[in-house]
Amino acid sequence: MGSSASRGSVPAGRRGAFTLIELLVVIAIIALLIGILLPALGKARDAAKTIRCASGIRQVTLALVNYSTDFREKFPPVLFRIPDPVTGKLSAHWYDVPRIGAYLPNMDYSNISPNNQENETVGGGVLLCPSHPAGGRSYTMNFWAASAGSWDWGQDDQPRVYKPGQSRVFPDEAQRGRGFDSSADFSDRMILLAEAWGLYPSEGSSVDNASWFTIGELGVDGLPGERFGAGKGVPGGSFPGPWRKYAPEMDNSSPTSLLTYVPWYRHPRRAQDRLKLEGGANFGFLDGHVQLERRSELVDDSTGRSTYRALWSSVDERVEDGQP
Repeated sequence: MGSSASRGSVPAGRRGAFTLIELLVVIAIIALLIGILLPALGKARDAAKTIRCASGIRQVTLALVNYSTDFREKFPPVLFRIPDPVTGKLSAHWYDVPRIGAYLPNMDYSNISPNNQENETVGGGVLLCPSHPAGGRSYTMNFWAASAGSWDWGQDDQPRVYKPGQSRVFPDEAQRGRGFDSSADFSDRMILLAEAWGLYPSEGSSVDNASWFTIGELGVDGLPGERFGAGKGVPGGSFPGPWRKYAPEMDNSSPTSLLTYVPWYRHPRRAQDRLKLEGGANFGFLDGHVQLERRSELVDDSTGRSTYRALWSSVDERVEDGQP
């Protein structure tokens, strides 16, 4: 008589089903792996965005350096509503098509509508940081690098322009800094370009569909350390535009809650508390290099002063001492 399979044995080639306990163990292991991997993936995405941002700001920084080579070591002006002899329109800013547009492609034309009297501006592309929500232009030039920062009408009814720190329109400007060109000392520490808040929406767009663009300059008001958010911070009037309650990166903030020119939330990117004075930002320096700087390295919060690791102008220390 042939042998028969013992009772309860599993036929060859067939496997038993998972028990409930085994299934729960597998699910727990998968959940644990997801919990471990997701933060790592998030950090990897943030790192990639920071690298892309640094690459973009480097290209814009080099474009400004190339501009200065073509214009006797001078960087573009930041002159609001001045008649532009080149185009017949108004305003002359570094990011205008007639200026930096000769060195960078324009990928976003929506900042200024075609029927606006002001010059068309360059946006998008390398001017956009991927960590800037709904951004159109994410960087702007240091005010003290401008070849001209203010203007008025001369006696001959022609515009008369003034270098930063030499303004007759704003006499107290000399107490806050001194203008510089591409031949300035401390080129590895002198800020030329930095990440900035998007304060103006694209014209003709609804609030929900708008892109947000930086203004013409940063660093004009306050003391050097305050511009990074130390001490009392930057006066609320330093931030014009309809950004309040509308710009996605502003958290429905009031003008008095914005204390720094620099959006520190972008590196690493925070979804909440974007105005918190903590984090990092990319800076383009006069010598052409780009550096991710942590706010904690740029200011001493115990004194409210700058550490002078990054300079707004060559007289930062004297400005904070009250002796520019």
